[in-house]
Amino acid sequence: MAALPAPCSLTLGALYSRQPQAGEDGQLQPIDATTRIKPEEGLELLRLARDLQAGALLEIGLAYGFSTQFLLASLVPRGGRLMALDPFQSSDWHGVGRGLAERTAAALSRDPASGAPVRFQWLSEPSHRGLPALEAAGERFDLIFIDGYHRFDDVLIDVTLAARLCRPGGVIVLHDLWLPSVRSVVAFLESNRADLERLPTRCRNLGVFRLRGEDQRNWDHFVPFASASEIWLDQA
Repeated sequence: MAALPAPCSLTLGALYSRQPQAGEDGQLQPIDATTRIKPEEGLELLRLARDLQAGALLEIGLAYGFSTQFLLASLVPRGGRLMALDPFQSSDWHGVGRGLAERTAAALSRDPASGAPVRFQWLSEPSHRGLPALEAAGERFDLIFIDGYHRFDDVLIDVTLAARLCRPGGVIVLHDLWLPSVRSVVAFLESNRADLERLPTRCRNLGVFRLRGEDQRNWDHFVPFASASEIWLDQA
């Protein structure tokens, strides 16, 4: 992670080493080691965003903000914005992820290496309300990272709504393919969404889909899809 901008690499170093972080109440909060993405997954997110030259990013699920730091790093030096949805940021995560992201975005914007401002915005709405509101406001994103609720129906709803916010040629990334629920969503997309092309990735725990264009399925379209267990075994 040494190649990342200093504000991101320093913050990630503290998070991965589980150094307590200040919450919105000013108190130090412990870092739960299970709630994070692996460094190699974060670096893959960084690569995807940079390859796209993405300037508008959306993250569903913020928590401590591990992935947020990688996404913010991808905006240097072009500048751009990252929006994160997390209705539990204050109640469950004590505002740690939000505070770190805001400080990192401010530091990146001050850095002479940044050619344009880096902006971060947190929305407290759950995704099933926040995503339709963003669509109604005319928002569009180059990369959308989905890492919120991991129940099958919640993930499928997030992908369905995210596809309406993604620019053609942009990507939607699903985290935690080790879970049968998420793998089942991937199986459904591969069988039923011709407008979403699955891309190869260096990380088995990520599912990456590029939006080709409009969803042109008939109203009654459905193709049966493989079980989550079969998918995981095929990729082993």
